[in-house]
Amino acid sequence: MAFARQPELLILDEPSEGLDPGGIEELLEILVARCAEGTTVFFSSHQIAEVERIADQVCILHSGRLVLDSSVDDLRQSYRRIDLVFPSIPPEHDFRIAGIEEVRTRGHQMSILASGNAEAVVARAHDFQATSIDITPVALRDVFLQKVKEN
Repeated sequence: MAFARQPELLILDEPSEGLDPGGIEELLEILVARCAEGTTVFFSSHQIAEVERIADQVCILHSGRLVLDSSVDDLRQSYRRIDLVFPSIPPEHDFRIAGIEEVRTRGHQMSILASGNAEAVVARAHDFQATSIDITPVALRDVFLQKVKEN
């Protein structure tokens, strides 16, 4: 019913709640089409994959506080997971530089979540003779989990 009047603004709370997978797909297709036609869609959802598929701008709230406000494009360009393997693991604190959200070490492997400064991490990894460097984009789900964990 909300779509029938061609509104300029739609405010939806958990729009896919209670829908089967086919209904969710149809709803998402309609939302994407409406956005392309100029309708502003503001929605809240715990279904992060749906948010990532539709949203241009994302706000993450945790315990009533805004912990992230960013465009999805900016998140996709800046966040990276950097997985490193070393002959002997360097101290974690050498990788805790600006733009590094998380550093985890396990054996000879180090996994770093970066919101920026990935080039500096790679340079440091080379300085410590990393035998493997793998850089991958990060899904919105991982950003959400990190932001909620820090607060």
